[in-house]
Amino acid sequence: MSNQKDEKVKEFDNSSKKKMDKRLFIIFIVMFTEILGFSMLLPVIPFLGLSLGLNALEVSIVLSLFNICQFFSAPIIGKLSDRYGRKPLLLTSQLATFAGFMLLGFANAIWILILARVVDGLLGSNFTVSQAYISDVTEPKDRTRVFGYSSAVFGAALIFGPLIGGVLSTISYSTPMFLASGISLVSIILMIFFLPESLEERAKNVKFRFEDIVPIQDAKRFFKNPKIIGIIIIYFFYNIGFFLFMSTFSLFAEKQIYIGPLEIGFLTTWIGVFRVFFQSVLITPVQEKFGEDPTLKIGVLTMILSMVILIFITTYWVAYIAFIFLAYGTGVGRPILTSKLSKSVEREETGSVMGVNNSFSSIAQIIAPIIGGAILVYLPSQTLPLSSGLILLCILLLWRWGITNPSKSDEEINKNN
Repeated sequence: MSNQKDEKVKEFDNSSKKKMDKRLFIIFIVMFTEILGFSMLLPVIPFLGLSLGLNALEVSIVLSLFNICQFFSAPIIGKLSDRYGRKPLLLTSQLATFAGFMLLGFANAIWILILARVVDGLLGSNFTVSQAYISDVTEPKDRTRVFGYSSAVFGAALIFGPLIGGVLSTISYSTPMFLASGISLVSIILMIFFLPESLEERAKNVKFRFEDIVPIQDAKRFFKNPKIIGIIIIYFFYNIGFFLFMSTFSLFAEKQIYIGPLEIGFLTTWIGVFRVFFQSVLITPVQEKFGEDPTLKIGVLTMILSMVILIFITTYWVAYIAFIFLAYGTGVGRPILTSKLSKSVEREETGSVMGVNNSFSSIAQIIAPIIGGAILVYLPSQTLPLSSGLILLCILLLWRWGITNPSKSDEEINKNN
């Protein structure tokens, strides 16, 4: 009797797992096609802006427009998906992305380029909804593993996208834009016919508050804890230092070593491959041998080293060496910082503290390209990697003085102060 019962339970588990796997498989394909299309354009959009007569600062402002729109729209779209379901919002966002990519393909004037980024930024934010969909169809005990798979899908798309975009840009800047819109159309068709709705119980009404976009109250509460604010400050400096250079790297490379989208696509793919390798193979043994804090410090140091190399770069091939160090630093740095932040609060507060940190990360992604563009217009190009390196150096200096050392207890920090 007991054996029969166990077999029935196993049968039920297997059938539910198959159903879950099918839904996850489709959402992973949707995520892959979305990120692939988006990343194809990364090495091309700056050069499209330059070809339309914009300078580096103006191109950077256009790039930041997308991030500004995402900053405000992502929480709203996430809430709307709680009320109207995941599938309708995923479809809406993908249609907006499709429209944005098509506009980029036809962009022969600056206003069309701006409109394309605003449309995609305001309505094309489907990453939040995709993550919510995954949460809907997975058990809590499986979510870490499944979100790991989604990160791998994200990373794979980021590897192949820039390479494809760079190669196609040799035909014309419009070619990768139209292919990206075609890929987006494929994901829309997949969603319509193969992706079922995941949300069984929907919110009866939705209230939008400014707090949903900028969690000021949560920030005030967490900032009273020196340990938490220390990690958030480190994360913010880390993001500013990284995005200051990477968001304007295409413009820097065009100015200093005279390369175009094709070479930048190869370099972006190169850093993506090494980053995935370091995250999946190297981070665990290095962390076990040296510990979390030394591994993080080594990661920051390697990022600084990459910036030093890039200050003096005059040859395209040297960038590949610098990007290995940069890939290691980013590959180990971000997961460790995220882990530290999640462990700095009680389990039920993890979402809140991540929301605060994500807001600061979004702010970094908005202001970094504008600062980078201004540097490239008004200062020597070498100032860009120099500035990034100095910002990253601030992390180690603040850590040394105990201001942001997340490993120190509150008593130790107060004693140092």
